Amino acid sequence: MPKIIARTLLVCPLLMLSACNQPQVNDSQAAAATQPATETRQTPAGGHPLGAAPSDDEYGEFLARPAELANVPVNDIIKSIRLNADAMVVGKNVYDKNCAACHGADLKGSKEAHAPDLTDEDWRFSGDELPSGGGNKLPSDVEWTVRYGVRSGNPNARGVEADMLAFDPQYRNQHDLEDYGRIKTVTPQDIDDLAEYVLQLTRQPADAKKATHGKELFLDNAKGNCFDCHEEDATGNPALGSTNLTRNERFLYGSDKPSIVTKGRRGVMPAFGDKLKPEELKAVSVYVWSQAAFIPQLSKS
Repeated sequence: MPKIIARTLLVCPLLMLSACNQPQVNDSQAAAATQPATETRQTPAGGHPLGAAPSDDEYGEFLARPAELANVPVNDIIKSIRLNADAMVVGKNVYDKNCAACHGADLKGSKEAHAPDLTDEDWRFSGDELPSGGGNKLPSDVEWTVRYGVRSGNPNARGVEADMLAFDPQYRNQHDLEDYGRIKTVTPQDIDDLAEYVLQLTRQPADAKKATHGKELFLDNAKGNCFDCHEEDATGNPALGSTNLTRNERFLYGSDKPSIVTKGRRGVMPAFGDKLKPEELKAVSVYVWSQAAFIPQLSKS
């Protein structure tokens, strides 16, 4: 993920038992304990490194068992030290197995998979918090996307209301053919001018004369009608998941001229609601939410 401030957990501290309660260790164990934590361990703020697979004796007062996450609202998980700590561990494991193939091990997205960066401040699709009008994104917003997907065929999926229409009817998908048929609102030259305008928006070399006409088409609801999804300032509409056209580094399908406008786009993300356990679904939502460049604050109840 609304002008969507983009995506995705508050890393709460995990308090461990004091040193006086720790079992005796031999010299080799003591030496190992002084080594830096490996990449398979996570360190909650104020806590000790937590393994990707915590041992049984780590669960209890300071670390929730995974099953405990199942019946807790995802927005409440991040309010608890022990629940949040477990969600971070479980969530990363779930992410690595189910999400990294498209969004990358570092959550930075993949150009090949046309998957967005989950670590920036650009939130795609709408939030549901009432006081902020959806502007404040919560773990529950991520959970919805993970559970139902994007244009996945699920009736609750994101992005059902809109996609990037192909101006050339020969490239339209079945969904758009049913909605728009084979009507043409712009000419090939118009399409070229629209592309020049988008190049100009992203500060790439562009033909100024063509871009001027392209802007007119962009704002003409009988022709280009681009502003209807991307807004008049071209910064995108998070509720629809439309791209900010002034930031070409966030384009999922490339920002060169041939990649703009012509063939339309209808990206899909599968729904995981029937593939993950309840605790896994909530944990990965918390984990992804926590990785965003900007973490919104929960509204006071």
